Amino acid sequence: MEVAFYGVGRVAARCRQVLDDLSIHVITPAKADLWLSVHWPEKFNVIPKDGILNLHNSWLPWNGGAHACTWALVDQTPHGATMHWVTEDIDKGPIFLQRPVAVHADDTADSLYKRTADAEVLLFREALDAYRLGSRRKDPQPEGGTYHKKKDFERLVRALSTSDCKVLRDA
Repeated sequence: MEVAFYGVGRVAARCRQVLDDLSIHVITPAKADLWLSVHWPEKFNVIPKDGILNLHNSWLPWNGGAHACTWALVDQTPHGATMHWVTEDIDKGPIFLQRPVAVHADDTADSLYKRTADAEVLLFREALDAYRLGSRRKDPQPEGGTYHKKKDFERLVRALSTSDCKVLRDA
């Protein structure tokens, strides 16, 4: 199997290792029929013959976009990892596979992110195994869900920035 791979960050590096472990060859995008995306920050302008599978750190359709783990805590929404097909609309494509991640009462965005990263790497491997066995699953995302842009997170941080600690204690 040969794929093109787009990824940034630690989760992407771990997923790149999965490709090596499974003897999946990474080739140039022009030659690949399937592209894999892990935390890739840019929109794709072209979709290859077999499509693009994107790994996202949320349980889509909830918390598409940026800072998914933070929003799972703030919005109290379902959480997990999703491998979905890329479409023109960001994080709205059909679902290939998902893996739930429980949100604990004492979670911080950081603790949830670390557990989600582990789930993402496991899901990435599961998705590749399923794809190699012939699965081309494309389940439509359920209605509803949430989507947050980076500027939504910046507004949240600004709203929580205060010199009056009493505001946070009384919350």
